[in-house]
Amino acid sequence: MKVFVDTGAFCAFTIPNDQHNRIAKEIYKRLKGENAAFYTSNYVLDEVFTLLKTRGSHKTAVKFMEQLEEKSHLDIMQVSEVIEEAAKVIFKRFDDKRLSFTDCTSFSLINRFKIDAVFAFDEHFRYHPYSHTVTFLGQSK
Repeated sequence: MKVFVDTGAFCAFTIPNDQHNRIAKEIYKRLKGENAAFYTSNYVLDEVFTLLKTRGSHKTAVKFMEQLEEKSHLDIMQVSEVIEEAAKVIFKRFDDKRLSFTDCTSFSLINRFKIDAVFAFDEHFRYHPYSHTVTFLGQSK
């Protein structure tokens, strides 16, 4: 199974006092046991580094960054011009105030590369109209 990991899942897993920490660790453990392939994007990681610094600490953000560089089993997808253009179409179509442009790039990547599931805690990942069936892994906020 190919799983796209969103910002909220990374933060929940990394910050011990995050409200979703326990469930994030359980989901990750289950997915590892199922030999899932993990994907994310450079845009998502931009958000993760910033949120880990503001919700946790600079030390937490740097430690996470270094762990990714050292021993990551994560495929980091680069947002290309094609993905960015598709994301603009999605962004213009939806006026949901909680939907970020980064979310739209994630939807575009999930559609283009036929990702099977999304590991997130944002409700809009559950309801976005994907081009194929996508399983939502996580609980809504």
